Amino acid sequence: MQQAVISSLQPKAPAPDRLAAGERVAARLKGQVRGAIHTDPLMTYAWSGDASSYRLIPAVVVFVNSEDDVRLVFAAARAEGLPVTFRAAGTSLSGQALTDGVLAVLGDGWRMLHIHDGAEQITLGPAIIVAEANRALKPHNKKIGPDPASQATCKIGGVVNNNSSGMCCGVAQNTYHTMARLRIVLTDGTTLDSGDAASRDAFRVSHGPMLQALHQLHHEIMADSELVALIRHKYRIKNTVGYSLNALVDYHDPIDILIHLMVGSEGTLGFVSEVTYNTVPEHPFKATGLIPFPDPQSAGRAIIEIANGGVQVTTGITAAEYIERRALATVEHLAPMEPLLPWLTADSPAVLIDVTAPDAATLTTEIAKANELLARRGATHIELSTDERRSHALWDIRKGFFTSAGAARPKGSIMLTEDVAAPIEKLAEFVVELRTLLDDHGYTDAVIFGHALAGNLHFQMGDDFSKPGAADKFDIFNQALSALVSLRFGGSLKAEHGTGRAIAPFVEAEWGPKAYAIMHRIKALFDPEGLLNPGVLLNPDPKIHVKNLKVMPLADEVVDLCIECGFCEPACPSHHMTLTPRQRIAVTRERERLRTTGEDPARLARLDADFQYAGMDTCAACNLCSLRCPVGIETGTMIMGERARRRSGTVQSVARFAADHRGSIEKFMRGSLALADAARAVIPAPAVETITESARRLTNKRVPRVSRALHHGPGGPHPRNDRQDPRKSTFPVPIAQTGRPSIVYFPACPSRMFGAPETAHGLLDTPAAMVALLERAGFDVIVPEHLTGQCCGQPFQSKGFPEQAAEVGRALKSQLSTLSDKGRLNVVTDASTCAKHLKEFPGDAPVADSAQFLLAHVLPRLAITQKVPVVAVHHNCSAQRLLEQPATEALAAACAQSVAVLSSVTCCGYAGDKGLFVPELNAHATRRVGADIPAGCELGVSTASTCASGLTEHAGIPFVSLASLLEWASRP
Repeated sequence: MQQAVISSLQPKAPAPDRLAAGERVAARLKGQVRGAIHTDPLMTYAWSGDASSYRLIPAVVVFVNSEDDVRLVFAAARAEGLPVTFRAAGTSLSGQALTDGVLAVLGDGWRMLHIHDGAEQITLGPAIIVAEANRALKPHNKKIGPDPASQATCKIGGVVNNNSSGMCCGVAQNTYHTMARLRIVLTDGTTLDSGDAASRDAFRVSHGPMLQALHQLHHEIMADSELVALIRHKYRIKNTVGYSLNALVDYHDPIDILIHLMVGSEGTLGFVSEVTYNTVPEHPFKATGLIPFPDPQSAGRAIIEIANGGVQVTTGITAAEYIERRALATVEHLAPMEPLLPWLTADSPAVLIDVTAPDAATLTTEIAKANELLARRGATHIELSTDERRSHALWDIRKGFFTSAGAARPKGSIMLTEDVAAPIEKLAEFVVELRTLLDDHGYTDAVIFGHALAGNLHFQMGDDFSKPGAADKFDIFNQALSALVSLRFGGSLKAEHGTGRAIAPFVEAEWGPKAYAIMHRIKALFDPEGLLNPGVLLNPDPKIHVKNLKVMPLADEVVDLCIECGFCEPACPSHHMTLTPRQRIAVTRERERLRTTGEDPARLARLDADFQYAGMDTCAACNLCSLRCPVGIETGTMIMGERARRRSGTVQSVARFAADHRGSIEKFMRGSLALADAARAVIPAPAVETITESARRLTNKRVPRVSRALHHGPGGPHPRNDRQDPRKSTFPVPIAQTGRPSIVYFPACPSRMFGAPETAHGLLDTPAAMVALLERAGFDVIVPEHLTGQCCGQPFQSKGFPEQAAEVGRALKSQLSTLSDKGRLNVVTDASTCAKHLKEFPGDAPVADSAQFLLAHVLPRLAITQKVPVVAVHHNCSAQRLLEQPATEALAAACAQSVAVLSSVTCCGYAGDKGLFVPELNAHATRRVGADIPAGCELGVSTASTCASGLTEHAGIPFVSLASLLEWASRP
């Protein structure tokens, strides 16, 4: 029975006529748009979900990068009778970013960011992530108004189209109220730039009838005092249900009405290509506290007083997040929660509060005011801390509730979320009534939290739509929720997540027939063909909110708790190239579903086959996704497990041979690179690359690519014949013992195989630089004998050979343990990847990475004699997982007058040997790195030699190890 329910609920591929139309759209756009186009089953399914509980499989996915691309998509879709939906980050929670027609995904072409003089305004393209905009504004003590919890992932296009708000934004600082200018493309291809007088004048001529109709609609509404009162009441609190009817009350000029109707229209009226925001203050002085209360009513009454009648403030208490006790229970195991636990009872909620001020004196005054108010309202423990680290930790918990609470649901169920709002003066009662409603309808696992200063509450619960009756239960609950929120409390069924498919059936109930009819007139004015996102925001189907629901079959215990929120995606090097972690998980679930039901063997076979390249070969397995995931899901670990399961007996034998002959393989690699270096000495480098690329094509990419950035390595440390000139080194020999404090140094195999690039500074290769630094700092260096072939095992692990990885890693760890006298001596290696992997093996010798060791034990014993003007810093994936960023930046700062951290690169995609065998991943992951290199920067650093090679090729400057740079900077 359950299997039948799964099959009936899960959306199938679009009908044959839609598939054929999708293929024709792709054919029309091929060679016309510069982005990728997908119609195959794997990629269309990968793009079939957003962060909501819905799924629709598009007929075609096309990446758009310009307004011309948008016009071409409009024309192709119109010609083939398919609707168009635009997608930014896909963090939509109400099903707005889904379609079974044309899904137009925003590509890199929309990444415009310009801060105006004085930072009073910022102009952004729709593909800019909110956190990127705020990082750029931070030096100016400014930010944009909208601050959604998903700001590290969500993009400006989605923020504008959903009128997203957030934790401190309230009503006054959302896009509608802080937007200075909007640039849009309508379905007829016309562009309107509201900030350009010539564009406005031309639009008045070309679209006179449309503007006249909006002008008439404005006068109709203004003549209806009852309707005006309703509109003003609805927007006194957060409200994203339906179109922004306040535009027809707040503005008189029809162009101003038009651009404000675009805000919150969820991609149903046109395409937003650019927005200019008026920035808001980001005061540098702040205190944060998580304040417990004895019961929900007292917390609600405190918030009502804090809210100051709904008037937004920028000094004083600027944020107050209500978190009920059941929500706190899902995170109380986290370290920042520990001081609060003694004060929590069975029913005590807490309120996360920010007090902000422009200066320290004002902050002290505002903290005193807050303390008095909170104590008077019954807070049981008041501690407002100015510790920035604690503030970030508490807010990270709050921002992660969407996923951490979602992960608390039973495996196999889907996470459901809604966000509602009530007038602030009714908040205390509203909190209690909402909890009762959830419990009465069987959602006792639900948790409530939210942006309480705006009367906005979120709630989340889990349900398994593969079970009979689950969809009906959800439908009945939604009917009751509509009655409670819209009718009894006069609130909003969607405060900030947008209407979408989730609330479309309830728009008329909330707004009434008169306002609802006006919304239909607006849609007809902008999109008479129904081309854009039909069924979203307005939908005649009263049951659309319980159709096309996701099912979450168990697929892999490593990822079964994933709610497909997409928070992981910005960290993934293959994002927008092949698949993201969220998409890898979604496709894995679908493959498992097909295996379980047996319903479409041909489609399953195609998905399995295509997943090899898109899902596995191009996964860096860096697990940076886990750092973005509030519950730490490691999609890379899932992929490594599947690699292991897919390995045939023959491949296993090859791995066994490689593990047994590591020395020979290392010698071969160094010899090959030496040969390439020799070839480049007599043949132009591009010609050498052409030869290797031809060999790759002939061998189906089994021959590694050898770029001009790769050079043969030293094999190991070299002695220095002249201690006054460390560059004079010749042959590898054992390091001499001198009786000074000893340290064990293990040169990682990439550092031995890959040499440093040519620079103007005469830098040493990594092993030689490490020995020079350690000796210069007064250490006696011990290096393992017979280095060739010694390996931590990580290359075997990432390729899906865990047994060989364990065997090789344990052997090295045992040798290091012996050399370190069972851990008495420190052990250091020069590659973050190696250090991280060796920490996972038992043994007496804890292995430190070079960045941490050099900062703590070497730099204090050195005299810096010279510095480069500026150095670019890359934090590779293992360094990030080891939390080495501060150490790396501190060392770089010691060697340079200024430091530029690469912001466009997370994992560089080199991923061990993927830079050799899947070089397109490295090229894609570093495609924007050139913009991170400031003027005058001639050198970059990384703590992994493979990453340094990939960055050297694509950044336009050589990247070297920290040790190489520090050795140069501290030469006598």
